[in-house]
This record gives sequence, C-alpha cells and structure tokens, in this order.
Amino acid sequence: MEKILARQVMHMTVSFDHGCSEWCRFGPICQITCKCDGKKRDLTFYIILITIANYREIMKMRRTIILSLALCALFFQGAISLSGQTAHFMVFSDPHYYDPSLGTEGPAFEEYLDGDRKLLKESRELLIEALVRVGNSDAEFVLIPGDMTKDGTKVSHEMLAALISELEVKGKKVYVVPGNHDINNGHSYAYKGDQEILMENVNPFQYLEIYHEFGYSEALHKDGYSLSYVVEPVDGLWVLGLDACRYLENEPGHHPITDGAFKKETLEWVESVAEMAAQENKTMIAFMHHGIIEHYQKQNRFFGEYVVDKHKRVSKQFTSLGINVVFTGHYHAQDITKKEWNNGDFILDVETGSLVTYPCPLREVKIADNRMQIASQFIESIPLYPENFVEYSRAYVHAGIAGIAEEVMMSMWLKQEDAQKLSGQIGDAFIAHYEGDEPAVDRYLDVSGVGLLGRLMILTKRRLIKELHTDLPPADNDVVIDLSTGKVIE
Repeated sequence: MEKILARQVMHMTVSFDHGCSEWCRFGPICQITCKCDGKKRDLTFYIILITIANYREIMKMRRTIILSLALCALFFQGAISLSGQTAHFMVFSDPHYYDPSLGTEGPAFEEYLDGDRKLLKESRELLIEALVRVGNSDAEFVLIPGDMTKDGTKVSHEMLAALISELEVKGKKVYVVPGNHDINNGHSYAYKGDQEILMENVNPFQYLEIYHEFGYSEALHKDGYSLSYVVEPVDGLWVLGLDACRYLENEPGHHPITDGAFKKETLEWVESVAEMAAQENKTMIAFMHHGIIEHYQKQNRFFGEYVVDKHKRVSKQFTSLGINVVFTGHYHAQDITKKEWNNGDFILDVETGSLVTYPCPLREVKIADNRMQIASQFIESIPLYPENFVEYSRAYVHAGIAGIAEEVMMSMWLKQEDAQKLSGQIGDAFIAHYEGDEPAVDRYLDVSGVGLLGRLMILTKRRLIKELHTDLPPADNDVVIDLSTGKVIE
C-alpha cells in the first residue's frame, strides 16, 4: 500500500523513516507531504480515502481532465512560446572520463583501444579544456547528457565529480543525467599489463550520492522510477533531466545495455510535470542520453539502441506536452534533427558529439526573443597535443572505425585488400556524420575493383553509408531557430 501511494499521488512527495526525501521506491514511507498546502499527513488518512472511493480511477480521471485543460491553455497561449524567456547555457556530452590511475598502457589496455573509437588516454585533458571554456563563458549553466565515465568505475565517477564541481565554485550550475555506461556496469575494468582487473562500479544510490550537487539537490520534482528530475536554472525555464537508461537490467560481468526505454511511470511523471509547468506558466526543455528521434533515415533499423524505444510515440507525446527541444548525446555525432507533424507541431533533437570522439565538440546555446541560437566549439589542442590535435584525433577515430569494420569483414572470409577499401569508406561516412553539416557527395560508395563477396557483403550497408552522408535539416553546428515554428532563421 505504501508503494502504491508513493507512486501514484501526483501532488505529494514522500518522507522516509531515515530522514531522506529521495527516490520513493527505495525505502519505507512514514508520511506523505502534500505540495498543495505543505501539510504532512499519516498514511492512515489516505488509506481511509482509498477505502471510500476507487483511488486509481479518480486519480486517472483527475489527471486526464487537468492535463487536458493545461494543454488547452498551452495551445491558446502558444505552447512553445518563449517570449520574454532568456537563457544562456552550454552543452557537452559523453565525456567518458577514464581516470589515469586505472592504467593507460600495457597489452590489455591497448587491446581494449583496438576495439574502441574513444580518446580515453586524453579524456582528462579534454574534460579539463571543456571545463575551462565553460568557466570562461557567460553561460549560466551547463548540461551533460550522460556517459560521464568510460565504464562506470567508482573512482572515475568521483574524480569527474570533483573536476566539474569547480564550475559550481565559479557560479556555473551543472546538471547531469546518467548514460548507459555509468551505472551497474559489469565491465568496470582497470588495466595492468596483460590483465583486466574488475573495479568497483556504482549503483543508482551511489550515482545519486556522487552527483547530488549537480541537479538532484535543487530539483523541484523527481521521478520515483528513474533518475529523472526537474530544475529551474533561470526564472521561468524548467529543465527536465530525463533518464531512459536500463541499468537495472544490467548483469554482473556483462556489457551494459546500450538501448534506452522510458518506463510507463516515468512518462506519466513527465505528463504531471507538464501539467504543473502549464499551471505555473513555465517553459520546458529537456536533456537525456538517448536520441528522441532518428538523426538519419532508418537509424532505428541500423542502430536502434541509440534512439529511445518507441521514439515516434514518445516524441509526439513530448511535443503535445510542450517539450519541443531536447538535448541528447550517445551517438557521438554533431547533429540536429527536427520532426514535424501536419498540424505544425515539432520537436528538435539537438545531439552533441562526445568529448572523446573527433571533433570533440561543445555547444553554446542562447535563448532570447523566442529564438534559440546554437553555436558549436571544437577542442583543437590539449597539453598532450599542443599542435595537430585535430588531425591526430580525426585519424585516430577514423582508423578505429575502419579497423573494426575491416576485422568484421575479414572474419567473414573477405580478402584483406577488399576489406580495407570498403572499411575506409565506412570510416569516411561516420566521420562525416560525427562532424555534422555533412557535405553532399557524388558517390558515397565505390566498389570498383572489389570482388563479388565484398559487393554482396557491403550491399546490406549501402543504405547506412548513404544516410550517414545525408544531412537532414536543420544545420548541425551553427544555427538560429524560431522556437514558435521550429524554422531556421537565416
């Protein structure tokens, strides 16, 4: 009974017997505090109410009626109008911080790098450079949409939190959400010589403890079924930090689940937040790890684990609630995509590439006069590479992607010469997508001189390569968007 109440009472928060007001599914409840009048009442009070009436049906009807009225109000006022709303913030994503104490040399570490595309050795310096840029900017806050660490080791989480806390000291608010690598990761390794050494990872409780000051401590509302929350970093703007990661399903010793899916209860919570935002005349934007819509045609077919499950339904639901801009990460690409419906409703997915994947980007976002201006920055040097870092990082990532593709094709009996020619073109396609604003190409795949087996093998990937080279509107790196229509302002 306590859990049912905690999960379904819309206007109430819970207090635990240990004095914590955190996530309702993690402890017994002594009292319920009503947000309407601030009064605390015993569970007995609500048990009596449930006995008198069908609680579930009443709440369902109440929720539907209030939400409908709220959305009607949004419609007549302009659901996505940011008239008078201003905000200035920055975004960097997927820092995949890897603490050097875990080992950065030796056969085991090098073997791991052979199968990855991330600049892990450089992750600390890249993070520090990003923090310097944010700290030197006029931005009021920064969003980090997940994959805080390489593979969720506790030491990496703790060190990263210590580094980003310096921004808070400078008066910059920092907001984070988890990514698929961050919690209950069964591959939280250190590397010593030729050995992989399993290290302590973090569970949801520990994640909350480590990142308490980066969104959770100032949250206006929290979801009891995920690590989602709402903050108001500037007056009038509600930022929803959303968690669709599936870490509760991860198994010890296994790779973490890459896919993302919202729980039904979390989507209901988002609806309740939208209702409150409408009642209080607040504007909403969101950030999360997984994509909310596809960033190229058929992405869900080729790499569906990078787009949240049921993305068509979820994106339409968000749009109907007045959430029209979502900042994401996960796929390591600089890409902005818009989904538009026949009635003029739209949603923008502003994906930011990874700090540890070429081109190592950050975004600066300014909202004013119902416009959103996005400008991208790229890290071009770090102490390890004061010169030629752009060339080095591009070549490193290209070689990593092409190397993986080549190895897969050769394992299927394709001769090395053909595998190298095809894998290089696969690398070219991913690099173009990672950079954003993909230039048009006359020929996205050249199979001349490739044998029959190679032609057949690449046949299933031709569409993927074509779509990676095809830029969907709007522009990806630098753009100004009218937030009342979703259209680009030239």
